[in-house]
Amino acid sequence: MKLYYLIFLFVFLNFKCFSQVKEEFKVLKLVKTSALKDQQSSGTCWSFATTSFIETEAIRLGKDEISLSPIFYVAPAYMGKAEKFIETKGKSWFDAGDLTFSVLDGYKKFGAVPEEVYNGIIEKDWQHDHNEMDNLLREMVESVGTSGYDRIKPYSWRKSIKAVLDAYLGTVPITFVYKGKLHSPFSFAREFIGINPSDYVEITSYSHIDFYKMSVLDIPANWNSNKYLNLPIEDFENVIDTALASGYSLAWDGDASEPNFDFDKGLLKLTASEEKNPITQELRQTTFENKTTTDDHNMHIIGIAQDTKGHPYYFLKNSEGNNENGGYIYISKKALLLKTISVLVHKDAIPKDILKKSILNE
Repeated sequence: MKLYYLIFLFVFLNFKCFSQVKEEFKVLKLVKTSALKDQQSSGTCWSFATTSFIETEAIRLGKDEISLSPIFYVAPAYMGKAEKFIETKGKSWFDAGDLTFSVLDGYKKFGAVPEEVYNGIIEKDWQHDHNEMDNLLREMVESVGTSGYDRIKPYSWRKSIKAVLDAYLGTVPITFVYKGKLHSPFSFAREFIGINPSDYVEITSYSHIDFYKMSVLDIPANWNSNKYLNLPIEDFENVIDTALASGYSLAWDGDASEPNFDFDKGLLKLTASEEKNPITQELRQTTFENKTTTDDHNMHIIGIAQDTKGHPYYFLKNSEGNNENGGYIYISKKALLLKTISVLVHKDAIPKDILKKSILNE
């Protein structure tokens, strides 16, 4: 009886161990990038992902690795959303989230600052925690924007919102010393980053808007009616793969709320049955229209990978907490093709045959 028990225990433990073997991956192509940062308790994945993308572009352009402040772009974006919300009397979208457009627009208008100079964490605090600030700002803009008053005092509400942003994020320095030299955000961006925001395009793939044209994508976070280059799914996939193979990374906007997505393990893939079926243009359109694909998260695509069975995956930086992969994510190709709203990429990374068919060639 004792021998039987020992045999059973041995088989059970080995089966349990085998059943919990971690799915392993091999990274086939990795774009050189900067260190991963944690957004902590803030809804700023959009800025963390896009500043990571900009840091990586600077490296590609031959600059030294640098850590930019993602929070530098939060206050200007909030001010822009507040203006739109109040101007439309509460009909515009107002939330902590945003898109890559707001970072590129902020870079163009205000430049950039290194994180060591301004990290957006106020004195006596230790992390990014925007919950109180987000709730307070929403109450303020709703009070002004939906008050029904004909006479709104723009100087007063702007001053009030700026005071809240400064109180929770700290005041952005007008000038600062970096590597022994006095800089403004503009001179710093010019010397240490060197990108041209006009060289980048956000690409999507939906059939309700014209292919190869620039169109506004009607998603909640697109509060400023920004335009996307719309491509058929085959070209969309081609751009992503060609960009990564050529040393370009891509900023990602998409749906990370699937119930089977496992962020703790750093593994995002569709259900077993969904992974067996092709991802078609029709399926992408259906999930967009029935809102099972929404823009709820932003990450940064930096590589191509595959699992032990040879199935294709992508490798991403995720600023939303740590996981078993140190904060990095493996997402299956089919999950990415279905759950991606859009990707931001340099125009030079788009294959020439696709570029010729698009409005960008005009």
